[in-house]
Amino acid sequence: MLLDQPYAVRRVEPAAVQTLRHAVLWPHKAGPEACVIPEDGRADARHLAAFNADGQMVGVCSLFNQRSMRFPHAIPLTDAVYRLRVMGTLPEIRGSGAGAALMDAACAEARHLGADWLWCDARQVALGFYE
Repeated sequence: MLLDQPYAVRRVEPAAVQTLRHAVLWPHKAGPEACVIPEDGRADARHLAAFNADGQMVGVCSLFNQRSMRFPHAIPLTDAVYRLRVMGTLPEIRGSGAGAALMDAACAEARHLGADWLWCDARQVALGFYE
């Protein structure tokens, strides 16, 4: 495990996140081109990627102006609600700060967009990270 690894996080185009989504989140899909979600191309979508010191993309996440359909009353009615979705990091760098760097950047981006709320749902195995 690499500790204190510096990560740069920046906005990227939707297509840039597909390869890492395929490798980390959906390896069962036919290929990176199959790792697109309907929200990817929306005007409110923001795609973020974490890069290591060598410039390798090691993590991704996306933000969408979206309320929870499963729990619509969990957040007060407002249009300033963003969802963090499709977040993942390469297994070999987990615990080194890339996920935290992505979360910090996602929170900053949501604030920049005027969000009052940022929410996500996650796989059970990732719950500890979000807590």
